[in-house]
Amino acid sequence: MKQLSSTSKKIFKKGIPHLVLFLILSIAFTLSQTSDNRTYYRKQLLNDISTEQSFSDFENNLFKYEITSDSITSAYLLKAPEKYSIPQLKPLLTDFSCIDYDNNYKRGKSKNIIDNLSDKLVSFDVNKLNLNDRITYELIDKHLTLNRAFCDYPYYESLLGPTTGAASSLPVTLSEFPLNSINDIETYLGILKQIPKYFENVMKYEDKRIATGMPTPFFILNKADDELTRFIKSLKNDNNCFVTTFYERTKSTTNLKQNDRNKYISMNKYYINQYIVPAYIKLQKYISNRAKLSTVNIDNNQNSQNKYLDSSQSVNFKTIPDKNTSYGLSAFNGGKDYYEIVVQNATGSYRTISEMIAITDSVLSNTLSEVLKIATTDTDAYMYYCNHPLETNFHSPEGILEALSLMIKDDYPALTTPYAYKIKTVPDSIKTMVSPAYYMIPPIDDYENNTIYVNPLYTSDENGNLFTTLAHEGFPGHLYQTLYFYSTSPSPIRHIIDYPGYVEGWATYVELNSFSFIKYKKYEKSLPILYRSDSVINLALSSRIDMGVNYEGWTLNDTCKYFEDLGFSSYYASEIYSYVVEAPGNYLSYFIGYLEIEQLKQDYKKLKQDNYSEKEFHKALLDIGPGDFETIRKYLIN
Repeated sequence: MKQLSSTSKKIFKKGIPHLVLFLILSIAFTLSQTSDNRTYYRKQLLNDISTEQSFSDFENNLFKYEITSDSITSAYLLKAPEKYSIPQLKPLLTDFSCIDYDNNYKRGKSKNIIDNLSDKLVSFDVNKLNLNDRITYELIDKHLTLNRAFCDYPYYESLLGPTTGAASSLPVTLSEFPLNSINDIETYLGILKQIPKYFENVMKYEDKRIATGMPTPFFILNKADDELTRFIKSLKNDNNCFVTTFYERTKSTTNLKQNDRNKYISMNKYYINQYIVPAYIKLQKYISNRAKLSTVNIDNNQNSQNKYLDSSQSVNFKTIPDKNTSYGLSAFNGGKDYYEIVVQNATGSYRTISEMIAITDSVLSNTLSEVLKIATTDTDAYMYYCNHPLETNFHSPEGILEALSLMIKDDYPALTTPYAYKIKTVPDSIKTMVSPAYYMIPPIDDYENNTIYVNPLYTSDENGNLFTTLAHEGFPGHLYQTLYFYSTSPSPIRHIIDYPGYVEGWATYVELNSFSFIKYKKYEKSLPILYRSDSVINLALSSRIDMGVNYEGWTLNDTCKYFEDLGFSSYYASEIYSYVVEAPGNYLSYFIGYLEIEQLKQDYKKLKQDNYSEKEFHKALLDIGPGDFETIRKYLIN
């Protein structure tokens, strides 16, 4: 059996999804606002929502309430807020206050707001709504129910992870903050001044986690410490990501005179040194100190002799979990129940965790059997697969995307609106913190312009992997799916409600289909199956470990044994284990989301029988748009 291939490097590094999930949005509770005009405006919106007489007004004001929660959300989703009757509001990175967070939980404020919204929602007669509004109604209803469930689990989420934490999310987010106008620039600079306070609240939040018996594990902290040390070093360089991206973005700022541009460039550099660098240094010192206090006494000699650790690895034992300790969510009181909510939110699936485990085991077993069959019946093809990474004739991201846009025409509906996209390279200072590639969701009112980032750390030498990665991020993946959905003119609130299972499931589904687009020089029957199976196996393994660690209480030893029982080396066991502890449920967004779409496809085939068309299935699924799979099934299989 082939060991985990180079493709696995991509799968294992998918820490940040295609759209940058702002950490300030990951806290599922509604918090009090601190910017006066923003506070007044949003309170007024809540009052208006409670008295709305039409569902249309309800959803539009709910959209305004959600999109004005902070300046980053507003800037990323709207280019011109005034077109939606949203006033200019004071800059706000996030109003996240650990004290307010704790008080809101104790007082049940978040539950009350959600309950009031739910009560107002059910006052509308869903049977009198048109089809699109009925779908929106059901999605809002389930979204509110899920968020209410999260209210019972404060402090279960860690904010200090090296891949998904506060420190790693901000550079990516701020490096793409739109600077279309002078007001945008001033808002951005105002946000930079708030980073120290934000990080202070993150540290207070971690102190509270420690007090409640749910501290971030030492190996997560040590990895975050290493990443921050590298990042802070890069910040002291004049060409750091905040400097270079600001310089480039101001080139497109309208009505900006050169003298003013130079002034803002100088202010940005000053703010970096005055606010960003000190804030990161303080956070790094905090994490480093917490890591030293929480690092368990590891018997390095015993670990070095552990049969489950590859002897060829250069091991930093401070970043390796204790092999006999369970660190997943199931180790916390109520952790399994919380994980069920996390997974439902991540996947949009209403399957139980036990059902997901069963289907994952089944897919993994069947895929491994398929690979084994080729290994015994087409040995030459299998050996070629083992010794060669996936290859294509394309050698640039632009060429790959152009080719993919043409290759998909037979099986995917055409885009009916004009669009453009740019390929950008991930800045060196953050390339170890982000995925091989990611797609930036465009504003609702400017979706014709799109950006895909490519990380040369993972994609420069593997053109085949870059091909399938760009199928995931571009055509017919995230870029295509987003453009199609936006072109259907959905209700604005649907841009706010996030469905990772649908979005990442779709991108994974089309990425796996993209292996059929490649022209193989040899073994045209076997190689597409083998390379595709490699990706499926990596996803299934990672997802199964996610559930094993966070639901069944697996230790690192359990995880290593799981690898070896399947015939794999445990080389990546520690890396995957650490990641699923840091970001529980993330792998399942990709894998379970993909499996749900495959199941919908099979059921749609049965429904249409001889009238089935691949393009029509894709169109029907895309027309409904992102949602949970229960709602999608209701309106797709009818």
